[in-house]
Amino acid sequence: MIEDNNVKSRNLIRNIAVNTLGIIIKSYNKWLLSRRIKNIDNTYYALINNTSILTKKELNQINEFYKKYVNIRWYSHAFYKEKTGIFDPLYIPDSIFNNYVDRYFNNWNIANYLDNKCYYLRMFNKVNQPKMVTYRTNNYWYNSDGMIIDFNNAVELVFINQSDCFIKKAINSFGGKGVYYFDTANKTKSDFINIINNIEGDIVIQEKIIQHPILAKLNEDSCNSVRVLSMLNSDGSVKIYSSILRMGLKGSKVDNASSGGISVGILSDGKLKDIAYTNKGEKFTKHPSSHVIFSDYSVPSYSKIIDLIKNIHPEFPYFRLISWDWAIDSNEEPVFIEANLCDGELDFHQLNNGPVFGKDTETILNEVFATKNI
Repeated sequence: MIEDNNVKSRNLIRNIAVNTLGIIIKSYNKWLLSRRIKNIDNTYYALINNTSILTKKELNQINEFYKKYVNIRWYSHAFYKEKTGIFDPLYIPDSIFNNYVDRYFNNWNIANYLDNKCYYLRMFNKVNQPKMVTYRTNNYWYNSDGMIIDFNNAVELVFINQSDCFIKKAINSFGGKGVYYFDTANKTKSDFINIINNIEGDIVIQEKIIQHPILAKLNEDSCNSVRVLSMLNSDGSVKIYSSILRMGLKGSKVDNASSGGISVGILSDGKLKDIAYTNKGEKFTKHPSSHVIFSDYSVPSYSKIIDLIKNIHPEFPYFRLISWDWAIDSNEEPVFIEANLCDGELDFHQLNNGPVFGKDTETILNEVFATKNI
């Protein structure tokens, strides 16, 4: 009897401990979510010049639309209205997109393993990619055929053809961070080794893409790329929600907005829109370096990019919302650069193209929040 009572006591204590731990974890996750949302919202608040830009009627429209989903701050809506001159309650705050929408449609846990450029030759073997020179994963060096080589051979591969290349972190190289342009004609092996030794984790080294002359006219110093946001629908179809062209400025080798670049919206026929934006919302009707007027140009082979995305996306059902990056080479062929399987950027889509999901916004949010206990 005494032994039975001891067992019952231990079980009771264990259950109390497990329940208490569960409450602590749930509270911590709720606090962490609140902190992430607040940090993103505050970033947008800091970019607003006129905090009274939204009318009382507009604030009511925002609250009326979002109240059935989640409480939101108005900062993103004010930012987009101030920078574009257009108000729309269907804008999705970046904090909500990142913490709810993107995490619902994409499996972030799996993405932590798969979203690695070292795997791209095998994962995306149906499309053209930049020529792989060599890559490092888990401290092993490989050639472009996937064969293990020693480090000295890897260094030789970089210099053997005297081709300019990009050294990229294979994981988490967001916003152009962790991307290095390497001019082999004017650099030494010691220069290369110094760069490599200062990069932690996996690395890919790819030859520079010779981009299409039309895109080069916009800015010849950077490889100007097309970013496309696509959704894999429940019926297996793929819908394109937004496309933009990202461009660097004079002297910059990367085109990311967070690295000083600009972006402009792309219409369904590939034609560029009239106005480009920085990630802070600054407007340009022509490229600030080349002075090219955006609306005079179209993206070569844009329809080919869209067709490729619609063909490839169904192969990745754990990532229903993917942000794709593509270049166009001198032969007018799309070249796959990157697939952001999670944590895709939203701001330049909505600056250039308005509410990212348009008339589908309510349907998408209904799905996202259907099982959420907010």
